[in-house]
Amino acid sequence: MFELNQRINAYRKNMTRTQLALADHLLSDLNSSANMTIGELADSAKVSTATITRFCEALGYSGYSDLRSAIVVALDRRRMDKEQFAIGGGDITEDDSLDDTLYKISFQEAEAISDTARNIDRATIDKTAQAIIGCRRLDIYGLGSSYLAAMDLQQKLHRIGLTAYCWSDNHLALTSAAVLGKDDVAIAISHSGITSEVFQMLETAKKSGARTVAITNHPASPIGRIADLTLITSSKESRFRSGAMASRIVQLAVVDFLFVRIMQTLYKTASASLERTYDAVRDNRLSYNQKVSD
Repeated sequence: MFELNQRINAYRKNMTRTQLALADHLLSDLNSSANMTIGELADSAKVSTATITRFCEALGYSGYSDLRSAIVVALDRRRMDKEQFAIGGGDITEDDSLDDTLYKISFQEAEAISDTARNIDRATIDKTAQAIIGCRRLDIYGLGSSYLAAMDLQQKLHRIGLTAYCWSDNHLALTSAAVLGKDDVAIAISHSGITSEVFQMLETAKKSGARTVAITNHPASPIGRIADLTLITSSKESRFRSGAMASRIVQLAVVDFLFVRIMQTLYKTASASLERTYDAVRDNRLSYNQKVSD
């Protein structure tokens, strides 16, 4: 189940301007909001109680009391994180020392991975893993930094003998998607979920009859909505860390979640394949005691 911060971040792009203002008001002062009635919050945020009710519905909460419970959980989580890392989760500034910068980056990356692991749907991971294991062929689509995650998944699967293709050329990806069928799977990786080329690839694969999967930070995005299965990451941008930087680490984590789940299912055959691929490149590895010139 999504926690409040991750849920707001995931559905932010589908909110109205008033709902966005309410979301920002909530996140700016969770402590005060936790103790407010719906009327008090409406006055504080300068919105109507009806807006708050619709905001709760948009995020999947049963009502305002459910939202208040989520606020309490978010506050507890924030307190534990600050105690664990002994720093605030604040944004990096131009005046931060190198130590502060390193601690904040490590905090944010660890938080993004733990949030993704905590909130990602377990049943969807298993369904995706089983779909990959049982498919005739797998296409993986991603552009920019998402291409790195797509390549990582393709490389991992090839090492255990599962046929997967990751296309760097848009036209090749589209022609490949066009000839997929009901026994195939297509995975689209997009942090925003609105990359038009990746959407077109996944849409073409779906029309061809393939089972489709999305890995995205925004499940209500076009790519998130068109997919049969959606694996949701939890990462947020900051001033010094763009969406590409923030998303890459959690996309790679989801790739690892999937790959290890597949390895657990195919342990005997997959382990043997890994050993063979390791042996194939063994002669290309230097000895640690290799002599080097001065």
